[in-house]
Amino acid sequence: MFRILFAQGLNLKSRFLKFAVVGISGIFVNEGLLALLTEVFAVKVHWAGAIAIEVSIIHNFLLNNFWTWRDTRQKPFITRFIQYHSVALISGSVNYIVLVGLTALGLHHLISNMIGIGIGTLINFILNHYWTFGNIN
Repeated sequence: MFRILFAQGLNLKSRFLKFAVVGISGIFVNEGLLALLTEVFAVKVHWAGAIAIEVSIIHNFLLNNFWTWRDTRQKPFITRFIQYHSVALISGSVNYIVLVGLTALGLHHLISNMIGIGIGTLINFILNHYWTFGNIN
């Protein structure tokens, strides 16, 4: 029994590390696009933030689907995509609210965005692990 729990714990830790690597790459996509849109193309932070979040969601789904949870494809691709997007809507909404709220309070928008990303990460992992890529329908 302890061996099974230990093995499951290692698997979960390994999966979370992969999830974190994907998330870090997604931060670069998100922050890079946010900076490009706001600072080069002068797009308002409200629009640029929403676009950057959406692009990073798609980027992260593809990497997580084909790497982090590649061994758990029990559902059709489109189902996983919709479920992942639903989870991302929750964490992305938190990200967006924190981004806009902290920016309105005077914090730089790139720092506000990083705080928002951090807040949504744990919820994002748990919901995706058990719902999107797990057995919970």
